[in-house]
Amino acid sequence: MKRWIVLSLFFLAVFAFSVQKLYVSTWGFNLDLLDKNITKPFLEKYGIQIERELGNNSVRLTKLISQKNDPVIDVVHFADYFAMLAVKNDLLQPIDVTKLSNYKDIYDFAKDPLGGNYAVGYTVYSLGIVYRTDKIKRPITSWKDFWSKDVAGHISLADITTTQGPLLMMHFNKIFGGDPYDPDLKIAFQKVAELKKSIVTFYKTSSELINLFKMGEVWMAPVPRFSWGQFLETGLPLAWVIPEEGMLGFTNVVAIVKGAKNLDAAYKYIDFILSYEVQLAEAMDLVDSPVNVKVKVPPEIAEKLTYGEDHIKSLVFYDRGFVVDNYDKWINKWNEMIAQ
Repeated sequence: MKRWIVLSLFFLAVFAFSVQKLYVSTWGFNLDLLDKNITKPFLEKYGIQIERELGNNSVRLTKLISQKNDPVIDVVHFADYFAMLAVKNDLLQPIDVTKLSNYKDIYDFAKDPLGGNYAVGYTVYSLGIVYRTDKIKRPITSWKDFWSKDVAGHISLADITTTQGPLLMMHFNKIFGGDPYDPDLKIAFQKVAELKKSIVTFYKTSSELINLFKMGEVWMAPVPRFSWGQFLETGLPLAWVIPEEGMLGFTNVVAIVKGAKNLDAAYKYIDFILSYEVQLAEAMDLVDSPVNVKVKVPPEIAEKLTYGEDHIKSLVFYDRGFVVDNYDKWINKWNEMIAQ
């Protein structure tokens, strides 16, 4: 009996050592669902074990930079802004999309969100307006409604240090008659400065914003769609608005690290997470909104996702490279504005 146990442990150790591994850098949330929907079926299909490095965008980007000459990571997941920073630091290699059988089934905006085929979008989310219908009786229809007198003192905007903040400022510059690609965003900064006394706070996290809605301090704010389910759980009378000027669109992307040691496995992984089966499973578990156009979900799931023809058509995307090039300058202007 003891001999059988020893042999079993030996063969298990041999198997664990011999199985191919893929090193993936990603965020540290929903790991149980990622294991259910991706890790286990990927191992079963390809015999490849996913080993994850976890952390926020900034921490993981810093690690990639430190390992640039001898990378440990094969595949990295980033918000599109940080992925563009990785491109600027020469950390990613172009993806040969002919090796991705599911590439043809994803939205066009997800196919090359950074340019140069350095990444593929595997999920999408929107930034729309949420407001309390018990506090604001008229319908909200536009981003310009934040400048209306009847909501003054009860609004919040995203801080420019958030993922959504810089693109929201570009959008403001556009809707008030300027060029969204004005390096100074002159009109946007003027308009937000005018609004500053009416703003409860420039929020930095969705959880902070939810609490402000609960307390009744904030009646209206730009909200990322991935937080909408949490807003609904508050039981407050809330409405989601697709503004007439469009919602901002964001993609989380997946990319191959330059010098990746497990290149074939990396392509298998990217193609796998773009597949109908994985995209459907992630959507149904409310992990991510799908970019695979074949995925269909029931209304009660769709309500909490960036999903549906009208929703997707309303999305406005801006060049993340432009944000990267001007970000430090905008931060300084923002801090000066807040201090005034």
